[in-house]
Amino acid sequence: MPQELDQFLSPAPGVQSDHPQVIALARELTSGLATQEDKARALFEYARDTVRYSVYVPFEPLEEYLALNTLKRGRGFCVQKAALLCALARAVGIPSRLGFADIINHLLPEHLEYLMPSGVLHYHCFVEWLLGGRWLKATPSFDRQLTEERGWRLVEFSPDADALLPATDLAGHPHVEYTRSRGWRLGVPLDEFVEVNTADYGQEAMDAWRALSRKAAAQA
Repeated sequence: MPQELDQFLSPAPGVQSDHPQVIALARELTSGLATQEDKARALFEYARDTVRYSVYVPFEPLEEYLALNTLKRGRGFCVQKAALLCALARAVGIPSRLGFADIINHLLPEHLEYLMPSGVLHYHCFVEWLLGGRWLKATPSFDRQLTEERGWRLVEFSPDADALLPATDLAGHPHVEYTRSRGWRLGVPLDEFVEVNTADYGQEAMDAWRALSRKAAAQA
């Protein structure tokens, strides 16, 4: 593998790809699978469905994004789930990085609207990985159970195309709109994430998110 790809196989802030337990788990999940594409599929489906999607989880400090902490918690939002998938992929030799974009979720639940008054979700996160000589995007954000409960389209892994959040739900209603690319990072840009969201949502909304996340964690 070319030397310039080493950075996409190494641990980075929030991407715990070098921990022995993460390596063992990644190898277990991909045992007997011959191709990178088959391995990626297995890891994608695991990260998508094993960790339930929730925004009511601690998002500070950086340790909250580490793979083992996300797995122990059993819940996470897009950045945490993508960091988990990125760590697992790197652990079995699939060059991976974290991609970011601003999105509008047209089906955002009412109880989240006051936390995100502009309607824009900044720094939505997905994985970009090198498969078949191409960088492809894949988001493990919404788990199967959630999508079935809400009537959303399930994001399925593809070995030759991007697997991003769908533009419509199963009834044809507008769902997710990608509005701005934020590029990719080797690790979790936590300071950027907090700064941009605070600038848009306001300190009061961010503090409310922190409080709700702490309450949910205490009740878990």
